Amino acid sequence: MQRAETISPIPLSSPPVRSECPECRGELTILRVFSGRAGSEYWAQRCTSCGGIHLDIVRPGATGH
Repeated sequence: MQRAETISPIPLSSPPVRSECPECRGELTILRVFSGRAGSEYWAQRCTSCGGIHLDIVRPGATGH
């Protein structure tokens, strides 16, 4: 019988995309996604509570695609 190997999770190169407003904790909705360098994406998001605009830089593999 073969022994199962333990698989360690691979750490993400950047944190996942933010889903709540850092200012008021309201929900963020995606306005637009822009292509960036080296496969990165820029996510423009608006808070549904305070109306604030936030930009996240997402590196390849950070969202589980």
